[in-house]
Amino acid sequence: MKVLKYPLIPFTLFIAAGVITGCTYLIPLYFVLGILLITLTGTFIAYKITKNALQPKPYFEIGILLLGFSLGLLSQWIYYAPNAKSHYSHWIKNDSIPVFYGTITERLKPNEFYEKYLFEVKGVNKRAASGTLLLTLAKDSLKTKLHTGQMLFLQAKPEEIAPPATYYQFDYSRYMALQNVFHKVRLKNNYVTTGTDSRFLMHIYKLRDTLINSYAQHHYPVKIQQLINALVFGQRQDLDPNLNSEYTNAGVVHILAISGLHFALLFVIFNWLLSPLKRIKHWGVALHITGILALMWLFALITGLSASVVRSVVMFSFLLVGQALNRRVSIYNSLAVSAMVLLLVKPAFLFDAGFQLSYTAVLGIVIMQPLYKRKLQSKHLIINNLRDLVMVSLTAQIAVLPLTLYYFHQFPLLFLVANIVVIPLSNVVLILALVTLVLNFCWAWAAAFTGKLLLWCINIMNSFTHWIASFENLLIKNIPFTPIMLLLLYSALIATLIYLYKKSFKNALTAVVLVLICQCSLIAIKYSIDNKSELIVFQNFNHSIIAQKQQDKIIINTSDSLALTNLNVTNYIRDNFNPKTVVKPLQNFLYSNKQRIFIMDSTGVYPPKVTPDVLIITGSPKVNFERVLSTLHPKRVVADATNYKNFVTRWSKSCSKQKIPFHATAEKGSFVLE
Repeated sequence: MKVLKYPLIPFTLFIAAGVITGCTYLIPLYFVLGILLITLTGTFIAYKITKNALQPKPYFEIGILLLGFSLGLLSQWIYYAPNAKSHYSHWIKNDSIPVFYGTITERLKPNEFYEKYLFEVKGVNKRAASGTLLLTLAKDSLKTKLHTGQMLFLQAKPEEIAPPATYYQFDYSRYMALQNVFHKVRLKNNYVTTGTDSRFLMHIYKLRDTLINSYAQHHYPVKIQQLINALVFGQRQDLDPNLNSEYTNAGVVHILAISGLHFALLFVIFNWLLSPLKRIKHWGVALHITGILALMWLFALITGLSASVVRSVVMFSFLLVGQALNRRVSIYNSLAVSAMVLLLVKPAFLFDAGFQLSYTAVLGIVIMQPLYKRKLQSKHLIINNLRDLVMVSLTAQIAVLPLTLYYFHQFPLLFLVANIVVIPLSNVVLILALVTLVLNFCWAWAAAFTGKLLLWCINIMNSFTHWIASFENLLIKNIPFTPIMLLLLYSALIATLIYLYKKSFKNALTAVVLVLICQCSLIAIKYSIDNKSELIVFQNFNHSIIAQKQQDKIIINTSDSLALTNLNVTNYIRDNFNPKTVVKPLQNFLYSNKQRIFIMDSTGVYPPKVTPDVLIITGSPKVNFERVLSTLHPKRVVADATNYKNFVTRWSKSCSKQKIPFHATAEKGSFVLE
C-alpha cells in the first residue's frame, strides 16, 4: 500500500504544505492540536480497516498524508517564536524603553553602512525572556566590532524591520520574519558588554575563529583569505563583492557555499583516515561510522549549520547508518527523510533559497542520471568521468534553472565551461586548504609549502573565473520572472522528464501542451504589462526619481545622471520586461492617467492658478505650507525622501488638518499612482 514507489516523498511534501499553511495563517494551538488528533485517529481507523482488506484501499495512505500535513502545522506553530509566552514582545510597553540582556549568536553580512548581528534575548527588564533581535552597528562607530558569543546589556526601543519600499524589491522584513526576527535595534551608546557566553556552540564558534586565524601566518591578501573563509568555513559575510559577482556571473558561485560537494570530499578523507578502526574486533565498524559522523557534524557546526550544510550532513548520516546496517538506502528516501527532519526541526528552511536550490539540484542529478548513463556509455574510464562531470553540471543547472531565474534574474551561457574547470580546481583548493589547516598547528615548514600551493591554485581559479565573467555579452541579465512563470516552467520540465522516462503519445502531448501554456502565459503577462500606465515616486534619498510607465515605454524623470544604475530603477525596468527607457530632466509638470502632477522643488516656486491632482514635494523647499495648500488645493500630497524629516512631519500635520491624503516615501515606501 504505497502512494508512490518512494512513499516518504509525498509524506514530506504534505509536511511542507502544512508548514506553508501554518506560516500563511496564524492558526491557534487548540485548532492545530485538534487537527492532529483527528488525523491521528483517522489514520489509526484507516489502518484497522485496510489491514485485513482483500483489496488495497487508499484510506490509510490518505490518512498518513493528512497526518504529515498536521505535523507540518504543529512544527510551524512551535517554531513561530511569538507563540512562546516568554517572547520579549509580550513584555514591551509602548511608553517605556526596555533593557535587554542576551548574547550575540551570529554575525550577518554587513551592508555599506552597518554591521549586522543576531542577538538572542535572555531577559527584558530583569524578567526572563526569549526571542531574537537584529542589531545594527554603524561602521564608523568608535567601538570595535562585536563577536559571536559576546553578552550585552542594551537599552533601546525595538523598531519593526521596514517592509520594502515597493512591491518589486526584496522583502527583507519577510525574510527575517521567517527566521523569527521581527524587530531591530540600532546600537550606538546604548549598550555595554558583560562577558562571553560559555555554551557549547559558543566554544565551537571560538574554535572556528582559532582555525581561521591560523592562516594569518601565511600573510595572504585579504581577498584570498576571504575566499578561504567562505570555501572552508562557510563564512561569506566579508567576501569581496566584486569577487562574489564574478563567481556569480560565471555560474560557479555554488562552490563558495558549503554543500554536498564538500561533504562528499570530506567523507572520502575521513573514511581513509579512520579506516584502521575497522580492524578492531566487534566494535570496529561502529567506531568507524561513529567517528566519520562525529567529524562531519563537527564540521557542520563550525560552518554555521546553513540549509545546504544541514541537508548534506543529514543525508550523509542516513546513508552511512544504512550502510552500517547492511541496508541499501534509496537516495530518494534519504533526500525525503533529510528534508522531513529539517522541516520538523526548523520549518523556515523551506523558504530558504539555498535549501530549495540544494534539494532541487540533487534531485535533478539523481533523476536524470539513468537517462544519460544509458545513452552516453563509453569503454574508456576517462571519457566516462568527463561525461559525468559535464552531465552533472548540466542536469543540475537545468533542474535549478527556474529557481535561478526567479531569484537571480540572470543566466550565464558559459556556466558549463566554467564548472568543468572550476569544480575540479575547487576540490584541489579545498584539499590543500584542509591540509594546510592541519599543518598550521604542527609543522610550520610544511604549512608554508602547502600554503604557497594553495595561493597558486586560488589565483588560477580566480583568474579563470574572472576571464569567464569578462564575457559580458554571454551573460543574460535582468530576466523578468514571476511566480506563475516559475510554476509553469517546472510543470513543463517535469512533463518532459516523464516523457523521457516513459515515451508515449499521451506524455508527449502533455509536455507539448504545457510548453505552449508557458509561452502563452508569457505573452499574456507581457501584454498586460505593456498596457499598464502608472507613475511611481521612488524611495531614494540622494536624488528625486520619478518614473512614468506609458504602455511599452518608461520615462525616468530625475537630475541623477546615474539613474539607470540605481537598483530601484533597474528592478522596476526588469519587472516591466525591459521596455524602451528614456531619462529626462525633472520637470515641474507631469501628466499621468489624465491626472495633473505638480512637482515643487527646493526653490519653493509654484504657480497660483494651478490645481494639481497630486502635489509632489522634493528638496525641502522653505515655504508656508498652509498657504501652499490653500492656493493649490491638491487632492493628494507626496513628499519624497530628499526632504528633511522635520519638514515632512510638519507637512503631514498640515495635510491632516485639511483632510488631504499625505504620503511620505521615507515612511511608507515608494508612491504609485495608477
